[in-house]
Amino acid sequence: MSGNIQKEIASEATSQEEIDHHYGTVSISEDEVTAGAYDTWEIEYTVGELGLDDGSRIKIATNQTSDWAKPQFEDPTADNYASVSTSGDATVEGHFDRRYRTKKPWGDNIVIDVHDGYTEPGETITVTLGDTSEGSMGHQVQSFPETAFEFHFFVDMFGTGDYVQLDEVDYEIVAGEAARLQVIAPSTVDPGEETEVVVRALDYWYNTARDYEAELAIANGGEETLTFEADDPVEHIPVTFNDEGVHRVTIEDTDREWEATSNPIVVGGDKEYDVHWGDIHGQSGDTVGTGTIDEYFSFARDEALIDFAAHAANDFQVTEEYWEQVREGTKKYHEDGEFVTLLCNEWSTSTVNGGDHNVYFKNDDEPLLRSCGWQSEDGFDKHEGTYKVEDMYEAYEGRDDVMIIPHQGGRPARLRDEDEVEYDLTPFVEINSFWGVFEWFGQEALERGYECGFIAGSDDHTGRLGASRPTNHYEPTEVANLQAADFNITGGVMAASVDELTRDGLWDAMQSRRCYGTTGERILLDVDLDGANMGEKIGVDGDVSFDVTANGTSPIKRIDLFDGSEQVDSVDLTEGEDLLELTWSGARSKVRHKIQNADGGLTLDKGEIESATEFGFDNPEQGITSMNDTTMEWDSTISGNYLGVKLDLDAPADAELSFRTPFLTDSWELGEIEDGMVVEAGELEQQLAFRYVGEATDKDVDVSFDVDADDGDEHAYYARIVQEDGDMAWSSPIFVEA
Repeated sequence: MSGNIQKEIASEATSQEEIDHHYGTVSISEDEVTAGAYDTWEIEYTVGELGLDDGSRIKIATNQTSDWAKPQFEDPTADNYASVSTSGDATVEGHFDRRYRTKKPWGDNIVIDVHDGYTEPGETITVTLGDTSEGSMGHQVQSFPETAFEFHFFVDMFGTGDYVQLDEVDYEIVAGEAARLQVIAPSTVDPGEETEVVVRALDYWYNTARDYEAELAIANGGEETLTFEADDPVEHIPVTFNDEGVHRVTIEDTDREWEATSNPIVVGGDKEYDVHWGDIHGQSGDTVGTGTIDEYFSFARDEALIDFAAHAANDFQVTEEYWEQVREGTKKYHEDGEFVTLLCNEWSTSTVNGGDHNVYFKNDDEPLLRSCGWQSEDGFDKHEGTYKVEDMYEAYEGRDDVMIIPHQGGRPARLRDEDEVEYDLTPFVEINSFWGVFEWFGQEALERGYECGFIAGSDDHTGRLGASRPTNHYEPTEVANLQAADFNITGGVMAASVDELTRDGLWDAMQSRRCYGTTGERILLDVDLDGANMGEKIGVDGDVSFDVTANGTSPIKRIDLFDGSEQVDSVDLTEGEDLLELTWSGARSKVRHKIQNADGGLTLDKGEIESATEFGFDNPEQGITSMNDTTMEWDSTISGNYLGVKLDLDAPADAELSFRTPFLTDSWELGEIEDGMVVEAGELEQQLAFRYVGEATDKDVDVSFDVDADDGDEHAYYARIVQEDGDMAWSSPIFVEA
């Protein structure tokens, strides 16, 4: 039973039997459903002694973080149809409302009106979610597992607007059957050292599959082939590399014709540091996430296979008791050499007062400095806290065991003015999470005078820290949907070059800016400018070379060089220029709801589309939906990320190519389209870019850029890696004083 009920409807002495007798009981027909599947279940309310008056109302609330489908009560033949019935002499009608919010995150609500009659004790009201009686497919379950997906049940017996909360009912959401493989390997190892790669069986929605058995063929970096009997969806396979160089392990399930290749592994070489991967941004179920703190950290360690993690709960929801749970979880899961945790809170003030900043502590017993207590305190004490960004920075001024990282989440961080910047406290800004890609934010920080690196994280709300995937609802134009958390891209991860996998080692790497971010893939990236590596500050005299070494998880098609906010050079690494690549990108806004609808298509008025390849479509429900000789259609959304199609056309120069999306509709003759042409289509870098390219074939590349830094100015040079599959990585800048 919810703890709220003792406060709302009864004294502490009230028994459960009395509550059930007066207010009624709730039950659910299913105890287990499959993630992303269509299913049917009933929630039944048995009326208590008080009855339900004409005009009474019931509300069933679920977590707004969930991407379970929006129930609809209008069309019994369509997906996600829900019906409501009663054994009593009354009319019952239901509707779904994301604005009829209870306490966050319980913002998805089924509301049931009782009218033209009343119900008596013992009579029932039944909500059938996924009613298939007239042809509906059923109701689509959320796409990620959860031990207890809760339905909070509220009833207003007298139609007064005052609700009491009865028992919660729930079911478990389990992963689906295996649909593909993923191989995860350490990024740096020594020759002859026994290490291990991990094969992870994934379902359709990229969750760790329910179960998996197979005989696997393992190609060990070209050195040997072996077999392995897998009987679990996560298997650790021992391997040894004898030869120095860059290796990858390919694992094949021959029966199912599945194959997966690991991230790159650098064996030996003249390396000062080891590269480890982490995700230091996410939340669990006591705020706006999913699951317990134990489930949160154990998934990151045992299924996502990351090496370091942090729990970043919105501070205005965190009570002192919950902060103690966060501290205990951080201590419990930390193990030097195996898995490093950092204590963190997401300082979550209003945008006008500074927006979201993650505060990280080197020690795991720090007190909570809260922006306010909006959901953790009562009445007019809700505002109390340190709610102005300058006061928060001042509270930690001079400390070398605290880091503050601004990020673009629900409340976008507002960067401080140049004369207020405390470099030691902010070594990074976050430029990618599953809210979107925010290159503009990192560039703005550099322009304002921050000497900061770039990292990525997931801001995961789905219990999948380190392996966060897009959620399944993405309806950016619906006002009702603006109450939900829509995440349309894969969550980012960060790399750290450490001398040892300990909290001290990780802290030193972060303070020194020896870190970078990717869109989720473990792309290896190293940069050098006249002997300086990423994050360092150097003085130069004359022309120098900016050298980039990248080892991808997919062939690398382009490397771009930036100086602050300006792209100053680019190298195309594809072979040929016979393909026309169209890339659309940008975001709807800088605030919470960043997703721009980019559903659309293109047509060719003469000639033929011989073939097409899509890239950057993270959600399995998006991508090219239809294509013929002259027409193509796709489903897509953008929130700062880059995606598009690569076309092989057989058409004359005067053929007209027409492109249509909600943010851009235009047409051009092929002969007018120049390589590198960009069509601007909105304020937040909404654009369509054209390139004439070939196929990328190399995963391991070295590129050098000539840099003329002998101008007396300050520079911040960094590289962006773009893979053939659309995944990207950004180095932290090297800061140059000419």
